[in-house]
Amino acid sequence: MKRLLKYFKLFFFRIGQFVKGNKKIHLILFFRLGLVLMVFTTSFVLTYYVSVQQHLPGRHAISKKEKEVLSQQRFIDRVAPYIQKRQQEEHILSSITIAQMILESDWGKSRLAAQYHNYFGVKSWSSDPKKSVNLQTREFSGNKWVTVTGRFSVYKNWQESVRQHNRLFLRGTSWNKNQYQDVLKAENYHQAARALVKNAYATDPGYADKLITLIVRYHLDIYD
Repeated sequence: MKRLLKYFKLFFFRIGQFVKGNKKIHLILFFRLGLVLMVFTTSFVLTYYVSVQQHLPGRHAISKKEKEVLSQQRFIDRVAPYIQKRQQEEHILSSITIAQMILESDWGKSRLAAQYHNYFGVKSWSSDPKKSVNLQTREFSGNKWVTVTGRFSVYKNWQESVRQHNRLFLRGTSWNKNQYQDVLKAENYHQAARALVKNAYATDPGYADKLITLIVRYHLDIYD
């Protein structure tokens, strides 16, 4: 910085010697030099400001948030068309299926979803290692959350996971074929979400509210 100031002083001194005695040239040159300095200063200030803004903690937080939002929307865009197709055939609301998929797989990031393509936490009775896997999970039991080890189904892809999930609603359980009839009869996502808790699909007492919150936040009802 000191060297730069030294050059500026020398430059102005030489200019002063050159225009000495000629007031017209003196005024023109200094006017133009003033413009150059103003542009230089403005450019320097803006560059410094942008540099500081890019390194502020808040900028990184916003960037990560935007990246997360884009990732979530890509997830919805990827699964929605297939789930809508299943709704036309099986009459299970797409908003409910997508919301369950998001909630139970953490946007496809859970180990069960990412490695074994099980997006709904579907349990398995099979001992075949190619069709099932033992993993820890959290369940609501005795008015509190507990960690247990469960055996879960393994699928070839997420589409198979959706098919098996819908099949459970359509065929019911081995002890009650009409287990999820209230879900199938639901006329909107509010009724369907409440029916899932009523029909004992999940152990979480707040399950319906969580689904409804996701549907409202991400406007998932537009896919119904």
